[in-house]
Order: sequence, then structure tokens, then C-alpha cells
Amino acid sequence: MKWFNNIETLEELRKLYRKLAMENHPDKGGQVKDMQEINNEYELLSKNLINGNANFSEGRKFYEHEISKNMKVKIDEILNLTGIDIEIMGSWIWVTGNTRPNKEELKTAGFKFSGNKIAWYWHGDEYFKRNGKTMSLEDIRKLFGSEEINKKNQKPKNPFLGV
Repeated sequence: MKWFNNIETLEELRKLYRKLAMENHPDKGGQVKDMQEINNEYELLSKNLINGNANFSEGRKFYEHEISKNMKVKIDEILNLTGIDIEIMGSWIWVTGNTRPNKEELKTAGFKFSGNKIAWYWHGDEYFKRNGKTMSLEDIRKLFGSEEINKKNQKPKNPFLGV
């Protein structure tokens, strides 16, 4: 493999994919050919890691395949938005920062707004809260871990001009 060497877990694979996507996505100045290679290798290795895990039931394998595929798609859809911060917590994508100018793009990409957290989120499955406890983003970070996708070199959109 050209892009993914010595990857042993889905978590390592997903983390490296997000890093490579930030560096090589055509919207970030990367080459289309490189991004296609990264996507193809990601899909192949993802399938191998999921199918080769003896601890996963068939239902879990299906779930992991869907999450791998859908997270990649969702990150690609919002990667070019400016003025936002993207953070992965478990199998959820959270978006904060200057999101107002990107509201319609986030809605179109399937993200929902959490008024309590003042953040947009995406999760691949239907989510049913099992308890009445409200968690802050910091609580979620502590529980599931967190990885920020670095977009600090981007200029935020001007909310008054729409650019």
C-alpha cells in the first residue's frame, strides 16, 4: 500500500484517513489522483480490518462498514467549508466555530444542530438517548476521546457577504 502502512486497527485507519484527506483533498490543493488512491486503499483496508476481526458479529461488521464509508463521505462533504472546526468523537462528527455562514451546507450534508451544545453533529445511525442525562461536549470528549481536524489556516466566511 502506498498511503496506509502498518495499520492494525480501524481507529488507526480512520485517524490516518482524516489526516491524509486534509492534506490531499483537491479542495485543499491536492491532486484528484492521490485522493482517489487514498479512498481506494481506505476502502480495501477498512473491509479487511472489519471482516478479519473475529470479535465482531455479523451485525457489528455491517455497522462498522457503514460507519467507515459514511464518515469518509461526510468529512469529504464539509472539508472545504471555512471558518469551522471539525472534531471526531467516537463515531460522531461535531462541527463548531463560525457555522452560521455554513448552515445550509451543513444541513444539506445531513448534519443536525444541537442547541444545548451550540454545535452541529452527524452520526451514522438513528440515535436514541437511553437516559435523561445531558452531556456537554467536554463530557463527550472525555468519554469517547476526540480528534480535531486542523483547519486553522482557512479564513472564515464573511457572514454579511456570504463569502
